[in-house]
Amino acid sequence: MRIGYDDSLDVFGVHGVGGATGTLLTGVFAVAALSVSPDSPEGTPGLLEGNARQVLIQFYAVIAVVIWSGVLTYVLLKAIELFLPLRVSAQHEIEGLDLSQHGEALQ
Repeated sequence: MRIGYDDSLDVFGVHGVGGATGTLLTGVFAVAALSVSPDSPEGTPGLLEGNARQVLIQFYAVIAVVIWSGVLTYVLLKAIELFLPLRVSAQHEIEGLDLSQHGEALQ
């Protein structure tokens, strides 16, 4: 199913929004009995077990990932731009990419 915008943006719509939602809901549904470790012998409960702070921790994690991904994407795009253009020429935009890049024309 498409969300209604460019296919490349569907990746963010599905994986980005879905992952962020899943990460936040982990803070809600975390069960202390399932998160016991040597560092945390009593486990780490989520919001449903009375630990609202876990949702905040998960929120900070989502923000950190968004910032990290944004900065790294910017750096990678700038590096790619050193070797090849990221945009087509203005003339190709005016003609339309189907025609200028693929030779497809309306009949």
